[in-house]
Amino acid sequence: MHQPFRGRMVPSAWALFVMIFLSGVGLIFSVVTLLYLSLNLISSKTNEIDEHRTALSVNGAIQTTVNKMSALVIDNAVWDDAARELYRPTLNESWLYSTWGTGFKVGNLYDGTFILDEHFHVLWGAFRGATASEKRLDFFGEGLGAIIRQHAGSLRDKQVVYSGLTRTREGVAFVAIGLVRPVTGPLQAGERTRRYLLLTRHVNPGLLRELGETFQASDLTFTAQKTSPASVPLQSAAGETLGYLHWRPTQPGVEAAKASSGNFIQIVITAVGLILLFILFSSVGLYRLARGEKRAREVARLDWLSRLPNRRALIERMAQSSQRAESEVISVVFVDLDGFKDVNDIYGHDTGDQLIVTLADAFRQHVPKGGMLARMGGDEFAMLQEGDAAHEKAVVWANKVLESLNAPVRLGERVIHLSASIGIASGSLQDCTSKELFRRADIAMYHAKLNGKGRVMHYDGELNRVREFQLRVENEIRSGLERDEFEVWYQPIVDACSGKMAGVEALMRWPRRPAGPLPPDTFIGIAETCGLIHALGEFVLRRACRDLQPLYDLKLSVNISPAQFRDPEFENKVARGLRENHFPAARLQLEVTETYVLENPERAAAAIANLKSFGTAIALDDFGTGYSSIGYLRRFNFDTIKIDKSLAGRVDSDPQAAALVSGTIRIATALGMAVTAEGVENAQQKRLLRQAGCDALQGYYFSQPMPIEALLRLRRERGDKPLAAGERLEALPEAGH
Repeated sequence: MHQPFRGRMVPSAWALFVMIFLSGVGLIFSVVTLLYLSLNLISSKTNEIDEHRTALSVNGAIQTTVNKMSALVIDNAVWDDAARELYRPTLNESWLYSTWGTGFKVGNLYDGTFILDEHFHVLWGAFRGATASEKRLDFFGEGLGAIIRQHAGSLRDKQVVYSGLTRTREGVAFVAIGLVRPVTGPLQAGERTRRYLLLTRHVNPGLLRELGETFQASDLTFTAQKTSPASVPLQSAAGETLGYLHWRPTQPGVEAAKASSGNFIQIVITAVGLILLFILFSSVGLYRLARGEKRAREVARLDWLSRLPNRRALIERMAQSSQRAESEVISVVFVDLDGFKDVNDIYGHDTGDQLIVTLADAFRQHVPKGGMLARMGGDEFAMLQEGDAAHEKAVVWANKVLESLNAPVRLGERVIHLSASIGIASGSLQDCTSKELFRRADIAMYHAKLNGKGRVMHYDGELNRVREFQLRVENEIRSGLERDEFEVWYQPIVDACSGKMAGVEALMRWPRRPAGPLPPDTFIGIAETCGLIHALGEFVLRRACRDLQPLYDLKLSVNISPAQFRDPEFENKVARGLRENHFPAARLQLEVTETYVLENPERAAAAIANLKSFGTAIALDDFGTGYSSIGYLRRFNFDTIKIDKSLAGRVDSDPQAAALVSGTIRIATALGMAVTAEGVENAQQKRLLRQAGCDALQGYYFSQPMPIEALLRLRRERGDKPLAAGERLEALPEAGH
């Protein structure tokens, strides 16, 4: 019976089996070798550890004996009876002998007792149970001499006991010396009179046997020369080597290896059996693993939401293209959805996911033959096209993407309007790397977004220079905020009837930029793109509130960018800035553009309601430049309409503009809104706008923007009212949502 599945799998299974079998044989050899080497290594290391431990024990025995000698001196020298007897004018040798001379026979703790005077001369001594006639200090060797030379002052004044090793005329000995003194109270002796107790214990077979048994060092012996590695030196207090203590190594590692050698074969047999079992199961499992890895590679190259290839798959495709022909032209198209973040913020991430899936299907339909569409993440897509006419095909696809977004996207009952910013970069991998080609497409897309969105931009060298300039300015803004390079300037807003200054508009300036001042129109757009507009906006609000707080008769107008208005915490940030600077909310007016209000009506309505709830006024800025509508004026209930200078500045030269201004003022008046005209540059415009019914005027005719110091000077020159002394301001509540 024909079995196609089996026929296809036999060669692969055989290859896998051979590979596993050879690996198993090598593993068996390796395990046996490893076990043998491990046993040998453990044996030798055990011997080394035991030898090291014994050396530590012997050194510990030496130090313990030194410490015992010090303890013996303390027990015998710090004693009221000893202090009384030894500081008499004449020593009582009978008492000395009965007290210390016979101690040699009791416990064998020491073999020599000597009394020294303040000059460290021997006054009396007993050695090995008999009175010693030795009176010279050199009997005790250089070791004791070094102790006395180094510690004579401490022995005399600090009452410290010192001990160590030395070579006497009788051999190597442990010695300890200390001042004889009462247990409590001062020493009853002359100022310079001192008596020192010196005890000795010479190294002998009995002492070595006792130390060997106590510290588990077999056959401990003393020799003048080093005869084996199993030894430690005896160092005198003077630094001289007195000899060596040797012991017999027990070599527990060798004994353990001999004891365990009988089980070694059993371990090897068990290991071989386990390896063979492993070979059996691996032959089956490895095939399944290979299939799983293939599937995992496919999943790793796929975007789980859109079911499109992901960034990794696109990069691998480009790498394959470079291996085939580096001279082949490759085009990369970057697509960034404009307004996708607002969809997530307003409708939720589930709706955003549905939108991605819908758009992925729509974009996929237009991909040219040989092209590859991938989702790069978030709201970004990329299409790779290679071969003949790659650039032309990429352009056609990009235009079809824009065309498909001209119509609204329907998701259930929701209708979503959005566009896309598209960048295209083409070239061969001989001219640039794949990474550079991606970067160029991204730069082109970035400029499409900066230039109004909903368009296609092609990469060229000029775009790269512009992008580098923008990145440089972005970094300069960050450092400028840290180094206080920014200032807030103020342009007066005058009452149309009285001509008096009624308020000011706060405007950002960058006068202390190290590379020279930069116009606001340049750096504010960059700040909005990179997200730094939030920090700049908070800086303007706080600085303006601080500067204008004493000028109680002036209102303050502050421009708000769409990015700030989208921030869910924006209302609370405004309230916090007012509260920290004790600035009344009733004196603050925030200016928003109609473009954002139209794009995000739900969020705009909620934010305006929250801001107005604690007294802040809201002005619609640049009115007349966009989709002016009476409906949204009524819906959002603005306090003020600011007619853009492109309209107000032409009332003296364009009858149609004058009529539009008059109509706007009548509508605003009917809705209960004040009207401010921007861009007033001459007396004729001032007169016509005032006659048309404007409430306030602003423009270079009255004053250019100026620093706070110039504004204060202008007020003094105009004779405006002085600051109110001791004026108290109420705190602001938190904004609601």
